[in-house]
Amino acid sequence: MNSISRRVYEELVQQLGQLRIRGNRHKVALFAPLTIDPSISIDHQLTVVDTEQSRFAFNLMFERNNPESEWRLVTPLKFTE
Repeated sequence: MNSISRRVYEELVQQLGQLRIRGNRHKVALFAPLTIDPSISIDHQLTVVDTEQSRFAFNLMFERNNPESEWRLVTPLKFTE
């Protein structure tokens, strides 16, 4: 099973809360840099911005009950610290 750090998860949920999304499900694409710095954890190098210096890493699916409720992760991942 894949994993994601709680910090990255919380940042993504915070960003989703700021967007004006009408639906109750939303897919977020994450991108990794083409050249990965081994001294930095891969979680800290992931971004939602696609540039010429990045490549697609994976999608995360989020959902909520209604537009006023909080987003929650649907993609099965373990949380790391």
